[in-house]
Amino acid sequence: MTPFDVDILIPVWNRPVETRNCLVTLIDATPSARFILIDNGSDRETERLLEEFAEILCERALFLKTSANQGFVKAVNRGLSQVEAPYAVVVQNTTLVAEGWLEPMIELANSRSDAGIIVPRLELEGARGRRRRSAATSGTVAEASHGSFASLLLRKELVERQGGFDEELDGGLWCLKDYSRRAFRNGFLTFAVDGVPVTYADEVVFGSVTRREERKRRSAEICETRWGREDAFCVYFPKDAEPESVIPKLDIIRDGARMGCRFTVIVHPKVHKLLAEAGYAALHRNIDMVLLPRFFATGEISKITGNLLASRGDTAIIAGFDGLSIPGVSGAKPFNWLEGAVRQRREALYR
Repeated sequence: MTPFDVDILIPVWNRPVETRNCLVTLIDATPSARFILIDNGSDRETERLLEEFAEILCERALFLKTSANQGFVKAVNRGLSQVEAPYAVVVQNTTLVAEGWLEPMIELANSRSDAGIIVPRLELEGARGRRRRSAATSGTVAEASHGSFASLLLRKELVERQGGFDEELDGGLWCLKDYSRRAFRNGFLTFAVDGVPVTYADEVVFGSVTRREERKRRSAEICETRWGREDAFCVYFPKDAEPESVIPKLDIIRDGARMGCRFTVIVHPKVHKLLAEAGYAALHRNIDMVLLPRFFATGEISKITGNLLASRGDTAIIAGFDGLSIPGVSGAKPFNWLEGAVRQRREALYR
């Protein structure tokens, strides 16, 4: 039995100043962790820095080296193969943490055996004042479409079941989405927990722009073949809807969100309040719950659906109940059509 609660993987390719800052904050804020330092073919200055940290940490460090840069994802997978603790955390060497950053993720993982991937509250360096406005409050837990290599926690059981990340994908967004879709197929969910901010910096990207864009395009095509297109839906629930009848439908919507689809759910204030009291206010980051005004709601419904169709013309407008007409909107599909589409996707791609 490992004496450490978590193994923290830090793949490193040069950037000694950022690497030192990252390691110092991690060591100070995470005393119960073992650190897997992965030197991905760095220059001698960075290599020496990692050797010094490994020596200081003694049994709290495992130092892995490669003679050349094999790529970030390969480095992560190599580190994952050495994990002994119940949980592994991947951290970029441009990420900075603070005291209390890890605890919310561990608490969530301990309380939910289906939590396979967990991301903390992430803030881009220098963008604190421009953080995306969200209905979530501190401590809020919601499911998410994918993790982030800036920082993410993985349950060891998940890694043992499905292995590491796909090294043939783009090493970023599509690689992360693919891993979460595979996790869902294997019975695990991806979560985001809002707690102590973890600050990260954008990675410096080298090489041909054309080649990178081609790899992203090819990765998107591979993921669409594996997991289906990320369809968009807008669902409207009427003012007199009862939570008991809405909640089962939200469960179906959440199932679709877990498979990568995006949803805009339009609700009236009374319905939203009752759903929030039942714990259905923050379900999934792929579900945007839009609250209508108390007055002139019909015009707002038309505006919301019009904007959605203008930005993505294939958005399907759904009536929350079969036979329901949406004020100011024509051509809406019944909810049983959406339910069938979600069920068909699951049966075709996730079994």
